[in-house]
Amino acid sequence: MKSKCTNIFVISMLLMCIPALNACSFNKWGDRNGEKRERFANEEQISNQRPVSLKLLTWRDDTYQELYDKFNKKYPWITIEPILIKEGGDDAIFAKILELEAAGTPADLTWVAGDLLRYEKNGLLENLKPYMDADASFQEKVLPDGFFDTMAFNGRRLAVPFVDVPMWIVVNKDLLAKHELEMPQNDWSFDDFRAIAKQATDPAAGEYGLTTSGEFVMRLLPLKAASDGHVSNLAYLNDSLTQSMLSSAEVMEDVRWLSEFVSVDGSMLSWVQSAEGGDVVKQFLNGKTAFEVGGDWLLPKLQEEATFEWDILPFPRGETNQYSFHIYGPLALLSGSKHKEEAYKWISFQFEMEAQKWKIEKGASASVIDPELSAYIDQVQLWEGKNIEAVKMTKDNVLVLPGATIPAFSEYNWFNVVNDIVFQGADINRIIPETEAWNKKTLELRKQWKRKMK
Repeated sequence: MKSKCTNIFVISMLLMCIPALNACSFNKWGDRNGEKRERFANEEQISNQRPVSLKLLTWRDDTYQELYDKFNKKYPWITIEPILIKEGGDDAIFAKILELEAAGTPADLTWVAGDLLRYEKNGLLENLKPYMDADASFQEKVLPDGFFDTMAFNGRRLAVPFVDVPMWIVVNKDLLAKHELEMPQNDWSFDDFRAIAKQATDPAAGEYGLTTSGEFVMRLLPLKAASDGHVSNLAYLNDSLTQSMLSSAEVMEDVRWLSEFVSVDGSMLSWVQSAEGGDVVKQFLNGKTAFEVGGDWLLPKLQEEATFEWDILPFPRGETNQYSFHIYGPLALLSGSKHKEEAYKWISFQFEMEAQKWKIEKGASASVIDPELSAYIDQVQLWEGKNIEAVKMTKDNVLVLPGATIPAFSEYNWFNVVNDIVFQGADINRIIPETEAWNKKTLELRKQWKRKMK
């Protein structure tokens, strides 16, 4: 009897559990069905989208094809059609925009290498602010202070930084070792930089401290002027970005300092001297120079082609600070685009985690401030065995090259003037009239813009 009662009790309990088990199972099935319904809804939404091809004017389509593919995976109905502008720089891009518009096949997006105000003056740019204000994904992101400031004008956001490109001093460690020199510490000074360049120079072996490269004029020299407290901004601009300080006594002394690498130290060759030697020292990849300035454009070649051990260092420490040099590549949505909503998706995608990580993998800095992105630097294969602390340092004490919304910045001839002084021995006093002329021109244009706004 006892056994029979026990069996009846167990059976009764099992029968009571069946509805609960069924309910539980149905809930799980319901969850799965919900997931399926959501997936099918997304697929239906995608299938209902008409295919869109976005024309993007660029000069580096081969470098960014992976990113185009990632975007297309997220938005299968949208493809990026890069239109490569190989020569002519910003003038060629500007002309191409007008050409495509005249043909009735307008471009949608463009990189801008020079003066955004030139595009704005001609009505070519869409104001991105309304799009970004309505973009919920942007409200969740933390961006550096003033991140969009250099690309905003009169309340309009003319472009966004496509990528944050940091730069370093690239080092040929094998050449240093050959001259019994150790890799410098990250807090090295400009005096250290000059001394090591001299010690790594052996004309008989065709070896020199510095590559005969305009990058030292364009990047190192203005950064030194800022690090020594002689100017507030890159390109020798004053606090308000309204005037050039290139002709000040302190900055002209900085120019003499770099020119002496050629004329006094012999640790960098002039253009004529370089040509006489077959221009071997114009390419860091040849392994005949110890230092070059490099960014993400140089890193892939170093990985693939360098036959020597290379590494990076931060720019040297100056008298008042140790800065890192960055450039922001402006990405703009063109007002003539026939696919503005889709084109904006490409802009917004640049700040998603997937795109940010991809750019870090290629040597760029994250534009979004996020612990996950900061930690990701340690996982990037590019920096395995390299001076990764220097990479992390470039996230701090950043100076960004200004100019995109400075009137007449594209006519500011400082680079060519200083290049001629350093590499061709031109008269340093040429700086004075050039600077005075540009300072006058930019102020005049500012006044014109103000009158236009009224």
